[in-house]
Amino acid sequence: MKNQEEQAKKSGGFLKSIERMGNKLPHPNYIFMILFLVVIVVSGLCGNITFMHPGTGEEQVINSLFNVAGFKWVLKTMTDNFIRFRPLGLVLTTSLGIGLAEESGLLKTALQSSIVNAPPMLITGIVVFSAIMGNIAGSAIFVIIPPLAAMVFKAVGKHPIAGLAAGFGGVAAGLSANLIITPTDILTSGITETAAQIMDPNFKVNPAVNWYFMAASTVVLTIVGTIINEKIVEPKLGKYDPSMAEEDSGDDKALMEVSSDQKKGLKYAGIAGLIYIIIIAAMVVPSNGILRSDSGTVVPSPFLDSIAPIFTFLFATLGIAYGIGAGTIKKSNDIIKFLAKSISGLAGFIVLCFFAAQFVEAFSYTNLGLYLSVQGATFLEVSGLKGVPLIICFLIIIAVLDVFIGSASAKWVLISPIFVPMFMRVNLSPFFTQAAYRIADSVTNAVSPLEPFMPFIIATAQKYDKRAGLGTVISTMLPIALGYFITWSLLLIVWYLFNIPLGPGAGVFM
Repeated sequence: MKNQEEQAKKSGGFLKSIERMGNKLPHPNYIFMILFLVVIVVSGLCGNITFMHPGTGEEQVINSLFNVAGFKWVLKTMTDNFIRFRPLGLVLTTSLGIGLAEESGLLKTALQSSIVNAPPMLITGIVVFSAIMGNIAGSAIFVIIPPLAAMVFKAVGKHPIAGLAAGFGGVAAGLSANLIITPTDILTSGITETAAQIMDPNFKVNPAVNWYFMAASTVVLTIVGTIINEKIVEPKLGKYDPSMAEEDSGDDKALMEVSSDQKKGLKYAGIAGLIYIIIIAAMVVPSNGILRSDSGTVVPSPFLDSIAPIFTFLFATLGIAYGIGAGTIKKSNDIIKFLAKSISGLAGFIVLCFFAAQFVEAFSYTNLGLYLSVQGATFLEVSGLKGVPLIICFLIIIAVLDVFIGSASAKWVLISPIFVPMFMRVNLSPFFTQAAYRIADSVTNAVSPLEPFMPFIIATAQKYDKRAGLGTVISTMLPIALGYFITWSLLLIVWYLFNIPLGPGAGVFM
């Protein structure tokens, strides 16, 4: 660790300044505590200011929390604010299924198998695609795909750090993209719905609202990531010099192997998953399916409203089937143990939700969020900033902010009450604002000194080059991050210009 810190200090003035500024920021929990107090004070200063609701035309007033009535409201609603905070329930529910699949070993084995068995000619594309798809496993994927990709690249005669870059680029910069609904979809949709209800109390946002766009993004980012890695990153690294590597520990070969028991587990999971999908399809495909709406539609429908528990049960089914086949689940109590472990890792998120919930509800109750969105929209109308220039400005703002505030959920809770209603006022739907946010929030992860897994990536790089440090990793990842940002932003602009649905029943405009 000391060596990593010394390398980081030598990485350059700009990078060092970013790291120093980011380290001075308080923990997200303290940020929300401070913001909660700011809302109380500002609401007291602005109390009784009136303005017109842009949706209903009714007169609104800023409610002060800086008085006895406000103090009583804070105490009375604190518990309910926490319990009703939508992202909390969604994430806890989904984590049960995904956590079970992770703890049983399914996700790791599936990813190992897909990369290790890839043809040498297609290895880079398979690595990038597997890394992007792997974000379904959450943070665990950061310690699986990048080092595994480095080993595979080394085994086929390619530069291992290029493999590390391809894997880290996919899991970090391509974090929000996927062909299926992920925990990110579920988490952000809950936050977006809360923000949209500042403008329209009945507005609903389901986890599938960005599905079409993110599925297309997966294909585009896989192609772009592969080209950049092959044409820019690997040539820049040059020929791999084994003499600069640390002594092999002997663990590489063991990590790359997929045992017969693991293969048996994958077979069991495949069969169980197919049966589960057939059962769900039987409830959705027929015109009278029980998961369709009363009028027979799929958009909207109980199917989309229940997407979180449906995916929870899917991953639970896959995890249990894999565990039985691979032998990681030997008795029924093992399932309960895995479920408990999957939730125990969310303690920090649960604490964050408590403070975030108080800020969000106070922001909504005082009407400060609505007032700021109205004023912001008025400014945009007067300034003439709209359309593509507005989208680009928003993307850049979020990308820069992501360098200093790593938590995607904390950042979205913080800014969505302002930007979502503001963009609704200029006819951009919350679905589109959410998609734009997810792009900018993802791409910077690969080059942020404050990325939580950056020390791990540096340590992995040093395994193959003792000279590697923070500057090495960031300079290697910069072409991938910039390529993803430009391409992904252009894809969003195409969606905007042609008004392509972002997901089922989710348009670009209001």
